[in-house]
Amino acid sequence: MSVLVTFHCGGCLAVAPGTDALRREFRSLSGRTYGIGGAISVNSIEGITPEGWVAYDPYTFATYCPECWAEIVMPEGEEAKP
Repeated sequence: MSVLVTFHCGGCLAVAPGTDALRREFRSLSGRTYGIGGAISVNSIEGITPEGWVAYDPYTFATYCPECWAEIVMPEGEEAKP
């Protein structure tokens, strides 16, 4: 089973699909495809975040597109470099 993730910017209306689906797989303690065991995550949100996007802002845990994140972390008075 997989879960498709769409990233929505917390600072504007930008939207981007994840680079892969979130997946879990069953891992049996005996190494078979059935029996006693459990589901483990194959990948993480951080691993499927589109390039330049911030999945979890370290201060508020919000999601930002590259443009909004650049505005947040850019020192006041500086301009973006092309």
